[in-house]
Amino acid sequence: MIETNLIKQWAEAGDPNAAIKLAELYINEGKVEDAKKFLSQAAEKNYRPAAIRLAKILREEGNLAEAVTFYKKAVELDDVEAMDALIELYPDNEEILNFILAEIDKRYNDTYSMDAGRIFHLGSFRNEEYTPQYGEAIERRRIMNKVLQLKAEEA
Repeated sequence: MIETNLIKQWAEAGDPNAAIKLAELYINEGKVEDAKKFLSQAAEKNYRPAAIRLAKILREEGNLAEAVTFYKKAVELDDVEAMDALIELYPDNEEILNFILAEIDKRYNDTYSMDAGRIFHLGSFRNEEYTPQYGEAIERRRIMNKVLQLKAEEA
């Protein structure tokens, strides 16, 4: 109980990690509304795990409009799982597909070349982009190809 009180104090003070831990405790206790409150606060502070977790809860509840809001927030924070979820929910929605492509392009418009299981960066000299995480780059490419294929099928 003392640990829960400390987590709650940290969450109320704005710690997003504490907010998501507290939300999971609340979910386990069946207090989903309390959990959503803390997840929402953390998501608004750009904490990606909170945004995707809240979007999933809202989707499970059937509140797709609000779920999309938090899936989009997670996409803006570079969450590939959220990109997949939006494509699954709205494969024919031109606005959502363009939104996903724009978010990918916003950060990853550089050229990559794959060779023997490795990705070589050919475009940017910014340090944080010079050596991208291989798996993340592959996932973004997969999402981009999926969106482009859906758009081609519509045309």
